[in-house]
Amino acid sequence: MQKVKIIFGLLFLISQLNAQIERPMGINFTGVVDYSTELVFTDAFKQSREWTSFNADASGPWDTEVDIPLNANGYPLEIPYDNGVNPPQMVKALMLWDIEDAVPVGMYRLMVAGTGTVTLRYGASGTYQCPVDTLVEVTGSLFLEINMSDAADPINDIKFIYPEYVNTYDTQTFTDEFLSFTEDFQVFRFMDWLSTNGSAVSTWSDRTPVTNYTQAATNGVAWEYIIELCNLTKKDAWINIPHLADDNYIQQLANLLQNNLDNDVKIYLEYSNELWNGAFVQNYEVADLANSLGYTGQPWEQTWKYTAKRSADIFKIFEDVFTDDSRLVKIMPSQAANSWITNQLITYFNDPTYNPNQVTLDAVAIAPYFGYSVADQIVSDGVVNSITVPEIMTLIQDALAESYTFMSDNKTVADDYNLRLITYEGGQHIVATGSNVNNDLLTEKLIAANRHPDMEGIYCEYFNHWYVNYGDVFAYFSSHARPSKYGSWGVKENMQDVNHPKYLGLKNCVFSYNTIISSAEELNQKDHFSVFPNPTDDGQIFIKSDLDKNVKIMLH
Repeated sequence: MQKVKIIFGLLFLISQLNAQIERPMGINFTGVVDYSTELVFTDAFKQSREWTSFNADASGPWDTEVDIPLNANGYPLEIPYDNGVNPPQMVKALMLWDIEDAVPVGMYRLMVAGTGTVTLRYGASGTYQCPVDTLVEVTGSLFLEINMSDAADPINDIKFIYPEYVNTYDTQTFTDEFLSFTEDFQVFRFMDWLSTNGSAVSTWSDRTPVTNYTQAATNGVAWEYIIELCNLTKKDAWINIPHLADDNYIQQLANLLQNNLDNDVKIYLEYSNELWNGAFVQNYEVADLANSLGYTGQPWEQTWKYTAKRSADIFKIFEDVFTDDSRLVKIMPSQAANSWITNQLITYFNDPTYNPNQVTLDAVAIAPYFGYSVADQIVSDGVVNSITVPEIMTLIQDALAESYTFMSDNKTVADDYNLRLITYEGGQHIVATGSNVNNDLLTEKLIAANRHPDMEGIYCEYFNHWYVNYGDVFAYFSSHARPSKYGSWGVKENMQDVNHPKYLGLKNCVFSYNTIISSAEELNQKDHFSVFPNPTDDGQIFIKSDLDKNVKIMLH
């Protein structure tokens, strides 16, 4: 008689369920900044603002903008710092700034190495002689000052641990809330984590070290944290290469990912972000690079040509490094509203002038937002005062058709070249432009529209259209963010906002089509599986799931 262990059948069944992804969904993570409601790290200081200098005698402005000499990990070499020109300087770093009730209150663990003095102010208080390891009560947004740091033993290795992780921070990098949020997505786009727009990164030494005191750094989050997150969650990484990055940077990055990223994690490769978009610095800086190579045409045409050339360079370097280049998804991003540009970009990419090695593309990526013109239309129609939120919802509903045209037109181009059509961003785009952003009443109504229950149904219609007609990866923009006059981009406003209509749209019309069981759920759901017969005489058993009546697996 052969006995079969139930746990083997359980794990096999779970592996089958995990593969059922009918609607692949990506997410653009909000940038790692001190004023974000997306609390990523168990150590809050990793998300602190970069140092702000101020006069040690408390005179003068909030920020004196004095350059303070720092060590390799970003800590001041000595405080007070006296350059002989300005008054002696101290520094402060803001944490959880202006995020109101999204601040987790409670007893935090403050740890500081080195010899000196630090002070907590605003949502926490106290002056501490360092080194120190103590609990501190936090009631809201706060900042930490370095008042004295001994040049012979400078302040370093500052940690400020959220209450629930004071004893586990050293074995858990990311918060439970953040990891839980990521479970329903298959691809993580790190454009904002990498501070892609306007990036000044050009050499490998410019990148943010994993040991830097904050990851809310000008040059973005350390690549090592991106690798750690994707390895931990087994989700694919969509990365954006800085537009000024040299060949050595790309080579070193490819080596780092090849050597450290798990083999089952795919890499979506994109050169910068929206290089076609004149609103971003990278647009005209790339045009200058194209001009230096003698590329002809109008500045925007030069930008398209250089986008093709540098994308091909990046893809070739990665292909040469990766032993299995099928893990690479090579992307040509384009403007959703103008499929002619999409065709031009692909045409240039296929031209040996810009792609001498004739590396190939895998996908066209667009951002088919809806509702671009709704806010400005309200202003131009002169109805800001009179229009109701339900009437705004009707305008938003009507705007879906334009987005569907963007999708269809770009799908035609993608099909012409036998390429996938995916999205790098998307969702609602209900935001004013120009001076209209300063209309407070308009902003109030646009935020109310984003929070209106009807938004769930609009999102369902939008995503149903995408997945029924195109079916490939949709990378939503973005994860968690508070609304403002500059837009309501977050699918949730904070980590606890699980009933936001936009999030419910994703939950009920995207996530519900995908069967995903987390490690924690595996343990909780053992009782939902039945194995029969057990033991078995002939080595044949059946596993049935009470969670899904349609699942029954036979094992031999």
